[in-house]
Parts: sequence; structure tokens; C-alpha cells
Amino acid sequence: MLCGQAWAQPDPCRPWVRWWWNGDKVDTLEIKRELRLLQAAGVGGVEINPIEFPAKRCDSLGIASLRWLSEGWIEALGCALREAKALGMGCDLLVGSGWPFGKETLPMEERAQVMLVKAFRLAELDTLADGTPYIAWQQIQDAIDPKVTTPNNDRSFELISLTLAPDSITKIEEAADMAIPNSDTLVFAHPDPRLAYLYALVRCRSFASVIDGAPGASGAILDHLNKGAVQRYLYQMSETLEKRLGPMREWLRAYFADSMELEGSNWTDDFAEQFRQRYGYDIVPYLPLILFETGRLGEAVSYQCGAKKSPAVQEQLRRHRYNFESLKAQLFHERYTQTFVDWCHSQGVQARAQAYGRGFYPLESSLSYDIPEGESWTTNYLRHRIGEEMPDEDYRRGRAYTMINKYVSSAAHQTGRRIVSAEEMTNTYRLFETTLELLKLGSDMSAISGTTHTVWHGFNYTPPQAGFPGWVQYGSYYNEQNSWWPYFDLLNEYRTRMSALLQHAEMQTDIAIVVPIDEMWGEIGVQTEPFPNYPKGSKYEVPQLLWEAIHKNGGNCDYITPDQETTATYCDGGVQVGQKQYQVLIFIEDSTLVIEDYRRRGTAAYTIEMPTNHNYLDWYAAVQRQLGLPHAIEIGQPDRFLLQNHYLTDQGEDLYLIVNAHLQEGIQTDLAFPKEVYRHCTAWAYDCNTGSRQLIPLDHGRCHLSLGPAETVVIQFAPRSRKLERNAPRRNPYPIDDSHAQTIDTPWRVHLQHALLKDSADAFFDTLADLRNTQYADFSGTITYRTEIYLDSAASQAQRLDLGAVYDICALKVNGTDCGIRWFGKRVYDVAGLLRPGMNSIEVKVVTTLNNYVHTLADDKVMQHYIFKRNVPTTPAGLVGPVRMGF
Repeated sequence: MLCGQAWAQPDPCRPWVRWWWNGDKVDTLEIKRELRLLQAAGVGGVEINPIEFPAKRCDSLGIASLRWLSEGWIEALGCALREAKALGMGCDLLVGSGWPFGKETLPMEERAQVMLVKAFRLAELDTLADGTPYIAWQQIQDAIDPKVTTPNNDRSFELISLTLAPDSITKIEEAADMAIPNSDTLVFAHPDPRLAYLYALVRCRSFASVIDGAPGASGAILDHLNKGAVQRYLYQMSETLEKRLGPMREWLRAYFADSMELEGSNWTDDFAEQFRQRYGYDIVPYLPLILFETGRLGEAVSYQCGAKKSPAVQEQLRRHRYNFESLKAQLFHERYTQTFVDWCHSQGVQARAQAYGRGFYPLESSLSYDIPEGESWTTNYLRHRIGEEMPDEDYRRGRAYTMINKYVSSAAHQTGRRIVSAEEMTNTYRLFETTLELLKLGSDMSAISGTTHTVWHGFNYTPPQAGFPGWVQYGSYYNEQNSWWPYFDLLNEYRTRMSALLQHAEMQTDIAIVVPIDEMWGEIGVQTEPFPNYPKGSKYEVPQLLWEAIHKNGGNCDYITPDQETTATYCDGGVQVGQKQYQVLIFIEDSTLVIEDYRRRGTAAYTIEMPTNHNYLDWYAAVQRQLGLPHAIEIGQPDRFLLQNHYLTDQGEDLYLIVNAHLQEGIQTDLAFPKEVYRHCTAWAYDCNTGSRQLIPLDHGRCHLSLGPAETVVIQFAPRSRKLERNAPRRNPYPIDDSHAQTIDTPWRVHLQHALLKDSADAFFDTLADLRNTQYADFSGTITYRTEIYLDSAASQAQRLDLGAVYDICALKVNGTDCGIRWFGKRVYDVAGLLRPGMNSIEVKVVTTLNNYVHTLADDKVMQHYIFKRNVPTTPAGLVGPVRMGF
């Protein structure tokens, strides 16, 4: 039986939501109500995600928590599964609670471990009366205590070794272990005056707790390097559920594992023995020199730990460090990843996971999962402004996608997987100012990185009696009290159409970039994806921007790692990696001998020298021309905000997904398609928003493309059909003709209906303005603008109405005729035939976000946390204009 196919699955293209069961304070009536609410909004499924109750900012109303895997919790879960099935919705279930998974009752030997190092300068230690330096064991513990997100009170420390080293190490032997004194106060009797540092190597057990874990599944993190512990945890969960609910394949699409933010876990009881068996020597003596002092999530505080090392010593340490990191990744794969996948399949469900954090192979870890998952962001503490900036100096700023998405989608291409889900759009800052437009744009950017299915982050379980804003965990306030909730289905229909295209097509990636993972692991160790901590100016930042530059210049690429490159097979002038064939290999590090071998076998391979001025876009355009690198489309005016992918559908049709990733500015460019694409085909512009398509006239495969802000178009090449083409509408550019434009500058009658309060008001605006500059600065809700204009016969022939600046969702009526809703991009309407000579009525409804109103709720703890503590500004609101009509 195919995993996850025991019952008719819901539409796999519809977006899902992460459904946070806050504190597991759930009951069956509210579970049913929320599922119906989600289904009505166009949501296709839920990821049931138990999480800690946000007690510091939300009132629990005295509702008790159900303990994970208790009878009451399983009863609530069963209700959710039955109701979802009755509604035709799908369900995934999180393993455990929070991330990474664990629980309070884990035995000590099954809890995560970490090996830590701290370098103390001898000259800074306290001394005895005779000048002998000393340090207390408690001082070492305090200094080395890992800066984890949620410390575990049961953590224990074991001193493994003390190593003395000079200020500068020219030979590894100069760093020598000393005997550990049998005393709580460690004394170093008359050390050699040339010695400068004391390295303390400490093993910490049970060092961290589950982040945001709910009762029953909080407590210590599981040791994911211990296969027996992983199996016991997983099978206890499934067997407990199955006793009450029957086979889970009847209810679940997949079990889900959230991002493995293991806080730097890097050790297990048999690690040293495993290392000796696989590498032939003992790694423990080298640990003081290959580990780095770490902070939160196991990130290196500094890559210079203690003594300076000569180049020869650094090279030796790089080899040892790579072996250490490699074994850690091997054990994660063998003992956790494969165990998790095997368990899911034994239950008849699919395995869905975010195979990233710290310790995983960034690409290969996704190869095993039925539904590999990436992640896209609105914003976090970095405050990277999606749709407003996209510099080459920082791969994170302005990007909704992260590099992990490209690794995940590359793995999917190499295994033939079509569903690549994404946690979208992770939001820990911009809750109430987030618009449907921003979510749409970020999700489009995520699609460019290779994802094909959306799981929105996230819908909070919150009973109505909790009032406003209710129980808020994270996310973009997906809640029926949000002013844009009645329009949420528009975004979901858009994403459904987009996914339906992408899940039935193959991304055409001709180029494989070989990422220098082995070199990076040897130098700075495994990184915490999706936000690695590279040294400033490091060459390891290059892959983040290289793939982007390739796509922005009309090419398409995947990533492979050195291990994949060495096992690739030659075929038809290219290389085969799994199920994927690539025409060209690009190496970021010098690989002359490897490249020569590829070229002897007829495969194009290059080492390319990265730009020194961070101008990746123009640099790659020159490289592409110089080397004749493959590209699916010629882009006349490449732009940092113009993104594209090329696909081949299951029917053999070429698709080009083209995104303008700028929120305020339009883009115009010339495109040229290959002759083999357009020769016997017609180019159509498919609109995923409306499901309609328009003809794109081509001149020898060339066209001019005009995209409005945040606009996305799918250019589809279908076999020619004169019948379809004869009366098909042509695609028009978004701007109106300024030479014939007329501004509507009449006064406006305005009605304001608050989204949350019963308050309403009527006003008269002589001119349009941002509401923040009026007496309604803190208003949030629906504003209806009405005016009348007198048109002569010529003016009444206007075909388009441009509302100008609108914040946020708007609907237009002209002479009583509904012209539709605009929720992203330019608010331009087709009004041909609707205007008439004489008086004409214009009505515009605008729905603002809640952001400006919630700024008035200074006493609300949710607002204190998400608005005032983080200095979130107020945002423009209303119809600002100018409103113009033209042709």
C-alpha cells in the first residue's frame, strides 16, 4: 500500500496551515468550529502542532491543558481527525511538541548531550599565594554553560580533559593534556611560563529542553544520535495513538518533524567508539582544538578559540574537524533520519520533515523524506524587508526564501518528488501589519526557490471567549477577527492554482553548483541553517547569491555537494545525480583536476571566480555570455527583483514562472524564448489569481513584458490553436497611458466601519490622504469612499481606472457595477464600457490592516510583546491615490 493513501486524500495543491494547539487547551466543539472556519477560507489541511501556552501574554481563561498522549488529548485528536476527514481536509501530526522533540520523562541516558570547550587565559586566572594559577570547577561550569533557548534544570557536567597550550601553537603536540586534579578547586602547579591557555573540555548531559513544548512533551530534548532512544520515543507515540484511534494511516497524511534546532547537540555515548571504528583514531584528544566556544543554537561565538594556530596546525585541525562533523551527520542520518522515515512508513503514512538545524547534511538529509520541507519568512529579528530591498551584500535581506529551500528543492529534484512543502511565511515580528499582499509575494519568492506547497505559519487555536486578540503564539494573525480574514480565501485560491501548476511540472535545472560543504565543515564546522553564521566576507556566503544570479539571468540550477559529485554518473554529455541530469557543473572552489576529468568525458565543468564588488547580477551575466552557460530565456534587462524559473509540464509544455519581487515598483523588460519552445506554440499569460489567461503576441520569439508591483505571471507555451487565439484577449501592460490620463480630484464622502468595534463614522475629504494624517489615524477596518464625476463624451471612453496608492485591499464599483477586488499589486481596473457621458458614480471600499488600531492598546500584553517592545511603526492606511482614468 502506498504510504498515506489509505483514504482518498484532499486536494494536495490547497494550502495547509500550521494549527497551534496552544497549551493543548482544546475541546471538541472549538476544534470543529475552527476546522470549519479554515475550510470555508479555502484551507486544504492542517498540521496539528501542540505547543506551549503563551502564558506571559495570554489569559488561559482557567482552561486546563490536556497532557500530550493522555486519554483526553487523544480524544481531542480523534475529534480533529474525524472532523477534518468529514470536511475533506487533510491532517499531518507533529511528533511530540515544540522543537526539537523530547519529553519530561526521558531517562538520563536518552537525553541530548553536547561536548563543550572553553579556553581560559592563564594570566587572567586567580592565583594562590605562591603564584600558582587555579580555577574552581564551578567557575568552569558557569563559563561553559551552553546559552541554549530553554535550559534544562537537570543538566549535568562532566570534565573530560584539561589541556595546556602556548599562546601560539606551531605543532599540535605543544597542546598537552594535564591530569585532572581530584578537587573542586583545580590547581595548576608551576606551569611552563610559555603556556598561555587552559582548555577545559566538558560533556553536558540533558543540557537543553524542548523549545515551546506543551505538557507531556516538554522537558529534555531527545538524544537524536541514539537510535534506540529515537525508536522508543516514536513507537511509544504511535502505539499509544493506535490503541485508541486505530491505524493512523486512516487519518494522517504524514507525521511531521519541525526544524531540528538541536542547540548544538554533538555527542552520544558511543560517539568516540564509532569514530575509532570509522576513522581509525581517537578524536577526543583533538576536541579542545577543533571545537569552538558556542552560544545559542550551538553557533560559534568566535572562530578563534584560545591560542593562535600556525597554517600547518590549522590544516591538521581542519581534517580532524571535518571528520568529526562528518561522523555527526552520518549518525544523524542513520540513527534519526532513516529511523524516522522507516517508522512513518511502518505506520502507513508519509514522512514530512524540515531536515535542517545544526548537524544535518544540508542537502542529503532531505533525500529520504516523502515530503521534504523548506521555510520562507516575512521577517524575524533581522527585519529583512521583503519586497523593499534585495542587495548582494547580504543574502538574507529582502529575501523571503532561505538557502535551505534551495537545498531541499534540489534534493526533491534528484529524487523525483513533486511536493516540496514550505513553512510559509514564518513570522515572529510583523503580526498585525502583515498583509495578504506580503504573504503572496513571499510565497511567490519561495516558489522560485523550488517549493510547491504552502503550509501557512500559523493558525492559533483560540476560543471566542478569549476576546481580541485571543491566544497569539506566532504567525501573521490568521484569525477571523483579522480585518483581511474575509479575503483570505483569495490568497488560498491563488496558491492552489500556483501549486497545481508546479506539482504537475518538472523544474528544468541544467546547472549543478557544487557547494564546498567539506571545506566549510573543516574550517568553521556545520552551520545552523537556515541562518548560518559565516565569518563576515566568507566565501561560504557565495552559494546563497550565486543561484539567485543564475535565475535572474534566465538560467536554472540546483545544488549538489562534493559527496554527490563524486558518486555522479556520466551520461549524454552531462552528469546524473539520482534522477536528475545536469549539463554543466560549476565549482566554487578550485577543482582543476576534477574539472579536467569531466571535460575529458565531454561534460562542461568550470571553476568560476566570484566578484569582489558583490555585484552578482551583472557579474553572472558576463560569465554566462563568456562561457556560453545554458539558460532557458534571454532577459533583456535583468533586475534584482525580477525572478524566474523554467518548467516542463507533464503534457510537455514549457512554463516560465516570472515574479516581480518589488512591492512598490513595476518592472519592464524584453524577453526572448528559444526557437524550440515557441516554434509550434502560442504564448499565454496565465493569471493564478483569476485562473484566466491572455495571449502574448511574439515577434520571432520576442516580447516586451511589463509587470506591476508584486505581480507574478506564468507564461505557458501551448500548441497553436487558431480557434482559441482568434478571440483571445491580449495581455496589456499594467500602467495607463499618462499622456491621456485624467485625475479625479473631486471631494469624497467617506464612511468608516471599524473592524473590531461597533463604531462607525462619516466624513468628507476634500482630498485623499493617508489616514494617519487625519483624525482617523488609529482606525482599522473598512472605509467606503464615494464620489461623482462629470465626463464629456471623449472622457467617458476611458478604459482603465487606476486607484493609485491603496492600503490595503480594495473593491471598486463604477455606476453600480462591481469591478472586482484587488489585494496585491497595482490597483488598476478595466472599466471599458462602464463610464458614460454626464455624471458617473465611483465607489471604492478599502480594508485596512489592524496595525494602527492595535497601537492604541498599550495595556494589552500581546501588543506589549509584539508591537511596543519591538518598536513596530504604524503603517499607511486608506485610499491615498491619485485616482486616474485613461487608456
